[in-house]
Amino acid sequence: MGEVGGNDYNHAFKQGKDIENIRQLVPLVVDIISLSIKELIELGAVTFLVPGNLPIGCSPSLLTNFHGSEKDQYDPLTGCLTWLNQFSQHHNELLRKELENIRNLHPQINIKYVDYYKAAIPFYQSPKNY
Repeated sequence: MGEVGGNDYNHAFKQGKDIENIRQLVPLVVDIISLSIKELIELGAVTFLVPGNLPIGCSPSLLTNFHGSEKDQYDPLTGCLTWLNQFSQHHNELLRKELENIRNLHPQINIKYVDYYKAAIPFYQSPKNY
């Protein structure tokens, strides 16, 4: 499965939409991912890699878009916007729960959650190491 939802969220944030309105998109995006997986299962797919959302609070375009935010809105270790990263974590948590529901309905199917957030955050925490 591709990384679904990232462009939708980024577009809404760049347009200046209110975070609470954008949070309402998360269940819709997760439902689309879920429906896609279920449709592919019906077509015979048995193995899935499903990526989560990246830490969008570290995205250069969103950091630029929200430049000038209050100092306390930035993670002192990474320089990333914490509220945007919390949004990514919210998406990822809902996605993980939905994947668990699908696994329970289809125990014969192999679904692996790919934690893009956890994989990417060390680059921002220790950029000199990379």
